[in-house]
Amino acid sequence: MNNLLYTYEEVCEKIEEKGLLMYERADARDKFLWQFAKSGSTLHVDTVMNSRYVLYATEKDYSAIKRKAEAAGLDLALTERDKGIIEQLIAQYESVESRAILFIRNGNRFMQKEGVERKLAHVIVFFTNENLDFILDGLCANDAYKEKKEEVKKVYVAMPKLPKLPALSDDDIKNTIPEGCVVSHQKYGQGIVKSVIEGRIKVLFEGSVEKIFAAQVCIDKNLLTVL
Repeated sequence: MNNLLYTYEEVCEKIEEKGLLMYERADARDKFLWQFAKSGSTLHVDTVMNSRYVLYATEKDYSAIKRKAEAAGLDLALTERDKGIIEQLIAQYESVESRAILFIRNGNRFMQKEGVERKLAHVIVFFTNENLDFILDGLCANDAYKEKKEEVKKVYVAMPKLPKLPALSDDDIKNTIPEGCVVSHQKYGQGIVKSVIEGRIKVLFEGSVEKIFAAQVCIDKNLLTVL
């Protein structure tokens, strides 16, 4: 699998470019999430540990995006209700970098994702950057996530901007995770650091699996262990 999904920081920049607002919450960065409104859908972007995006959706967003996906031939509804089976199915689609968008009605009620509003009952899972753009375009139709221009300005002045990568210089990163060293990752196993460029660490894992990580996140959360 060689699915180079956007980092959390890159996804946040793309959402801002589309003019969608964030409901500010203290744990957003730690949990890799963007909540679109106080009671709005929430996007989880933990692409360091998984090759998927997950949207916990309101009824309005779920229905609108499902109709849009059906029209594009991307819709795939999962009707199972066993958490273990659901996770196995998601992992199978993830492993082949599926273009399908998985829809799980009331999925959050039995999957119980930590940090997500319980009222967001529905789950949408997808595995490509193209489908991220597709989902965001669908959310753009929800007026609750947009404000008038003068109100937008007030929100962005009050809300601190995410720091731009790289937060560390490449030399600082190499002092901690040198190029050519062997590292271990909880999900992908052992690999070799091929390069450190512009705050990104490229690692080649066993089975020719190549992944690019945000160095700041890897160092802060000890996601790559130098062997």
